[in-house]
Amino acid sequence: MKANIINKLMEIEASEGVHILFACESGSRGWGFPSIDSDYDVRFIYVRKVEDYTRLFPLANEMRFPIVDDLDIAGWDLFKVLTLLYKSNVSPFEWIQSPVVYYELDGFKTSFRTMIENYFDARRHAHHYLGIVRSKIDDLQQETMKLKSLFYILRSLLAADWSITYRSYAPMTLAELSVLLPDVVKGEVMELKELKGRADEGFIYSCSATIRSYIETRLIHLEHQVKQVPVSVSDKEGLENYFKILLR
Repeated sequence: MKANIINKLMEIEASEGVHILFACESGSRGWGFPSIDSDYDVRFIYVRKVEDYTRLFPLANEMRFPIVDDLDIAGWDLFKVLTLLYKSNVSPFEWIQSPVVYYELDGFKTSFRTMIENYFDARRHAHHYLGIVRSKIDDLQQETMKLKSLFYILRSLLAADWSITYRSYAPMTLAELSVLLPDVVKGEVMELKELKGRADEGFIYSCSATIRSYIETRLIHLEHQVKQVPVSVSDKEGLENYFKILLR
């Protein structure tokens, strides 16, 4: 599948007249808990020709393609990535950490990771991840739920916890985040991760009282803690310079 994905990316580069800087896996395969039928969620960052950024009518700053054979491909213009990074959007922080990289322009990952250190806002990241937990918390109250939903909740809760506790952006994979789990919960979660790898996306699960209690208690704690986290102020000049360097 990797060779197929790389071929698709090269086709996009040629047909759209762009240069791809970086392409990675962004969904459950990148997070480290895929099901047997999980999509390949390929995300890429691209840059256009210099003159395309001076047009009277700007070109679209993102691309999304129809899902074909479990292949979900979408890309963001570097312009969009950097303007979102100014607001400490979570996606660029996740993508650049992905353990599955399909393509990288020489040196891009290193320079990008160095640059994003200046644009991390713990409060915004924590609110983003806690928002995901809140949007799915009703699933937890049901007698049964999709195992997929449980892992979305767990990963988001742990990422918020990491942002607040360490005041640094959260690792992408569940394995790295799981150091925050209490031992009594961690063992069960790792067993469920193995189960998820053998099941399909629709697999239904009855959440244990141990995990449910941990999530509900930790969510209340983090909702309180996030209010104490200060908001960061970002530097526009650094992003302007980085954009110009990559265009050159």
